[in-house]
Amino acid sequence: MQEYKKLIGPISIISIAYLSSRLLGFLREILLAKWTGVSSASDTLDLAFIIPDFLFYLSAGGYLAITLIPILSDLKQKNSGGLNDYFLSLLYGLSIIFIFISAIFFLFKNEIGLILEVQNLNLFLKLFTPIVFSQAFFFIGAILMSYQYFHNDFKYPALAPVIYNFSIILFGWLNSSTPESTVYGFAVGGFIGSVIGHFFIQLIGVKKNGLTFKLVTPKIKYIKEYLTVSLPLIVGQSIAVMDEQLFRIFGSLLGAGSVASFRYARRIALLPVGIVAQAVGVASYPTLSKMFVEKKFDELKNIIRTQLSSLFLFNVVMVLILVINSEEIISIVYERGRFSSADVIRVSSIMKIVALGVIPWSINQIVNRSYYVQKRYWFPVGVGTIGTLGTTIALLLSSNASEVNYSVIIISFLWAYAAFMLFSLKIEEESILNGDLIYDIFLCLLFSGIIYTVLINLNLDFGNIIYNLVITSIIVIISFLVSISIIRMNYVEFKRRK
Repeated sequence: MQEYKKLIGPISIISIAYLSSRLLGFLREILLAKWTGVSSASDTLDLAFIIPDFLFYLSAGGYLAITLIPILSDLKQKNSGGLNDYFLSLLYGLSIIFIFISAIFFLFKNEIGLILEVQNLNLFLKLFTPIVFSQAFFFIGAILMSYQYFHNDFKYPALAPVIYNFSIILFGWLNSSTPESTVYGFAVGGFIGSVIGHFFIQLIGVKKNGLTFKLVTPKIKYIKEYLTVSLPLIVGQSIAVMDEQLFRIFGSLLGAGSVASFRYARRIALLPVGIVAQAVGVASYPTLSKMFVEKKFDELKNIIRTQLSSLFLFNVVMVLILVINSEEIISIVYERGRFSSADVIRVSSIMKIVALGVIPWSINQIVNRSYYVQKRYWFPVGVGTIGTLGTTIALLLSSNASEVNYSVIIISFLWAYAAFMLFSLKIEEESILNGDLIYDIFLCLLFSGIIYTVLINLNLDFGNIIYNLVITSIIVIISFLVSISIIRMNYVEFKRRK
């Protein structure tokens, strides 16, 4: 457990940063809902992000670090010199490639808008330009972040999403006269935030960690080797965010506001994933990679099991709060301006479904990285590809084309994918899912079912939505912790073991 305790500091730093970023993200969504409501302008903003988001998740979503950290760890383990020049060669070469890719998408933005059947094509084209070029800075920043992660320095990377969201809010507010001008302000703010937070700030970070900038000719050999390793991660990460992309594509066919409704629900539901699960995954990955390289397999398995058990406990509680109080949460967060009470009911019905995806999303943050530390890159890709194809077919064949039904299909895919990946995960031929971990997971699911059934049947009403949210949440947390502490979990310590 000593190695796990060493991760508390990095996890705390990233969690605080993610919390700040998510709170700003919440404020961003609140203001977007206030200024645009569930409108075609909001839908257009979402559609303009489809392709750029793919690029973002491949880069700033942490998967460049997943690829680079094991490579850098191997170089250090072999006492290989020239780490500085190797990194610069990759940085320069990959940056050129990605800027070129962004430019290609920009040149074909009109065709992309037509393919997506965007209702307001002119607005789409206006938004797409700053959004797609911001991805170049996300990409370069992600490479710079990976160097800092390798040195277990998370301070400057943690600032990036905070600056990014603040910039979006600022420029959205300055242009909030109409829904169309608001979303354009969001797009411009995102571009400026990416330049400052994901580029200039990260330049400071890598210099603080000893990187010396100089002219280095990008070596095709290094870039080729890197792309060979990263290709399955590119495909795999595309699959990892497929839930949102699939709803954007199919939801756009349901009418105005469908895509926006899913986005509003998803932003709230994923808060626990961003604050805790993603922080745990990002902070622990360098340590897990080094453990695998050093063949500390027992410690590696113990850390993974502790992370999974703790995340199950935390996220089950969050899911209960989100599902039971869905209308209250949506109303408190969004109901103002152009966001009506009818919109509250519409979005909350989706969030009750989407919130159930919190657990598989969290599992994937740990499980997928556990495959990557073993350099088993293609297995998650194969499983995810089959699952995505199956989900797409299910959506196409669905006899009930509705927001709720599409959400059920997509979240079911996430559960199936996460469950299969967890059951298949092995370290040195030993399954991660041992008896103790199964016991912990069973307890979490059992007590959550009991608590949910009791609270729903009681139908508590304290006369005010804020009182309902606060009191119900307290009841959920206390009852869950009391229940679990009675029959202690194996990987979560509620009191000091004797």
